[in-house]
Amino acid sequence: MTPRLDLRCADCGIRHRAVCARCDETELARLEEVKFYRSYEAGQKIVWAGDDLSFVGSLVAGIATMSQTLEDGRVQMVGLLLPSDFIGRPGRTSTPYDITAASDVTLCCFRRARSNGCSRTCRMSRGGFWR
Repeated sequence: MTPRLDLRCADCGIRHRAVCARCDETELARLEEVKFYRSYEAGQKIVWAGDDLSFVGSLVAGIATMSQTLEDGRVQMVGLLLPSDFIGRPGRTSTPYDITAASDVTLCCFRRARSNGCSRTCRMSRGGFWR
């Protein structure tokens, strides 16, 4: 089942497992202002390895695969992403893996440029999350 795309953070099914789990009500209100949702159909690429990653985000629904292409052309799956798993890492503007929707996927996303506005107050920023 695809979640509603106007879901409030406080009502989100992954809220207590996702990267935003430690945010208080004030921080959640700030995130509400900058978040957006993206949906992908099964088989659709979410991110190509090496491409600029203009957003970071949590899987709200669905399953995605992480894979890499080996020198001889074979594709190796290196991981599965499940609801509440995160795409993007602090200090990195790209990912070393292709990320593909294995089922229909919904992501809760934050643009990297906008997410920096949360860095002073949001607990998600501890440890350089938004850098």
